[in-house]
Amino acid sequence: MPENKSGSSSKSNATDDQKNEKKALSEIVELLKLTKPELRTLLFAMLFLCISSAVSMLFPIVLGKVIDTAKTDIEKEEISTETKVGGIPMPSAIKIFDYDVPTAVFYSALALVFLVGASANFGRIVLLRKVGERIMMNLRVNILRKIFFQDAKFWDYHKSGDLISRLVNDSTVVSRSVTQNVSDGLRSLISGFVGMSMMLAISAKLTAYMLLIFPVLLFLALVFGRKVKRVSRDIQSQLGSLTKVSEEQFSFVKTIQSFNNEEYEVGKFRKEVKKLYDLSVFEGKLNGLFYGVNGFIGNTFLLFMLSLGTYMVRQGDLSIGELSSYLMYTIYSASSVYSLSNFYSELMKGVGASGRVFELLHLKPAIDPKRGERLNVNGDIQFDHIEFRYPTRPKHAVFKDLNLYVQEGDHICLVGPSGCGKSTVAQLLLRYYFPNRGTIIANDHELDEVSLAFYRNQVGIVQQEPMLFSGTLRENIVYGRRDASKEEVRKVCDLAYCSDFIKGFSEGLDTVIGSKGAQLSGGQKQRVALARTLLLASNVSPEVADRFKLDGNSDVFDDQGNILLGPSILILDEATSALDAHSEEAIRNTLNLRQEAGLTTISIAHRLSTIEMSNKIVVFNAHGEIVEQGEFDTLISDPNSEFNKLLKKTSTGDNVEEI
Repeated sequence: MPENKSGSSSKSNATDDQKNEKKALSEIVELLKLTKPELRTLLFAMLFLCISSAVSMLFPIVLGKVIDTAKTDIEKEEISTETKVGGIPMPSAIKIFDYDVPTAVFYSALALVFLVGASANFGRIVLLRKVGERIMMNLRVNILRKIFFQDAKFWDYHKSGDLISRLVNDSTVVSRSVTQNVSDGLRSLISGFVGMSMMLAISAKLTAYMLLIFPVLLFLALVFGRKVKRVSRDIQSQLGSLTKVSEEQFSFVKTIQSFNNEEYEVGKFRKEVKKLYDLSVFEGKLNGLFYGVNGFIGNTFLLFMLSLGTYMVRQGDLSIGELSSYLMYTIYSASSVYSLSNFYSELMKGVGASGRVFELLHLKPAIDPKRGERLNVNGDIQFDHIEFRYPTRPKHAVFKDLNLYVQEGDHICLVGPSGCGKSTVAQLLLRYYFPNRGTIIANDHELDEVSLAFYRNQVGIVQQEPMLFSGTLRENIVYGRRDASKEEVRKVCDLAYCSDFIKGFSEGLDTVIGSKGAQLSGGQKQRVALARTLLLASNVSPEVADRFKLDGNSDVFDDQGNILLGPSILILDEATSALDAHSEEAIRNTLNLRQEAGLTTISIAHRLSTIEMSNKIVVFNAHGEIVEQGEFDTLISDPNSEFNKLLKKTSTGDNVEEI
């Protein structure tokens, strides 16, 4: 029985090795496919590579001929004192393949050849750098495009720091492995092939001995290459973890400082750095062992070849010049094998990093943003028997059977204890997530039928902690409509009650607000975010637009005559929580205008003053069930209403939050 287990284990290991080899091969093929758009430029680079390599490989044979010519002339005492190069007496001619070439012509031609080689080398390096940078640029852009079109489920499972590491670090490794590294590999291959050919031409006997070392070096390259690939993948993964930790720490630096946890966070970062350090040191040891063993074997064998070659010179089988050329070609060939080993090692690093890159490149969005029809959703909204569970918590149902109806033009407010699913309603309506069961209908259209890109032009959200970009106020406000005029920006700033505080800045709308709007207060950020959303043109009927014009509301129209009151559906998720009473009243007037225009607003709020703005309240219990709906005045006046019970819990301290 033990023997059977051992045999089964061996078969399993062999199968795993075969799978890994096939996977590595497919990843190498995919790596090389990245060069397809740059094939023409690469061919020119390879041509320059061949020229520069040929020039380099010419040197040993020329050196051998010069040595033999000098030796012959010395023996015959025929060195001319008239032919000088740099003031040094030289032979009058150099024998090249039985032809006597005048020394001056020989060295002039040699200098010209070396100049051609240097120029070709320059061209190779420049073209490869150009190709490498272009591949890296396209790779990064394609990765970012793939990431942007993923749904919220993707972001639940992937941390931004790890994605940044793949976007920046891994793509660099991949790009280098298919350009500079492949070039180095081809250069080594050419040098090795030419070197071996010349060695065979000079002495087949010596070359036969030399070939004994190649299987050993090849075996070492394969063994170490596999290990380097695994370590490289681990290093790139750890780089992602390190970036993830540091990105999170920079994002929450104020929280860290407020709890005096600077040293704790430094310690956490140090642990991640130490893991990276250990992996890098281990990789260094692998490389050191590999190159050390290769160097020892190569140098020992070279010493043996020198001894054997010297013996053959004494026997008259080789000339001194031929031995010199042979030894130089031996060094070139050994260096080529050494470089090919390094090429394989670097290629495995690229393969290790490519797995993380191709994982993102092969992503498909949960829903194609271009699929579906361009349908208007400005109408009634219905959540029909919705069941929903977050992908990260599949055992916990936020909604088991949610039924919610929102009439066109209503301003409803969702209230309830924390965790009851209020914000989840917004997430589903924005189509960040998809229901596990049931359908969401807007204006008699199932949301699945509507083009995602077109739909999101009709839905907007303002959150409690708005995401503002580093840059100016103007850049943030026009983010959703970058062609907006100055007059349109002024109008939405008035509607969002931003104008007063913006005028207080010396640079006005051109004021730089810092990372995530750090230079603004919480209330200012909320109003800027509201202005950004209001700039999206509203989809209202011509009759409504005419009525607004007759009422003298000219400040709500853009330059094309569209109403500037935001999208058809506006979600306010605690969007006025940081406003003072005066600012909140100004926002109330804008929301009332939306209601008059027949535009739907859904608020999520805890503050009583915010809840009062709505014309309908929807009360959730802790289990995500709707337990009550009605107007504010009706519910507040009923002492037994669920809404009042929620108020009482707050006032008695059973709930530390506001409603």
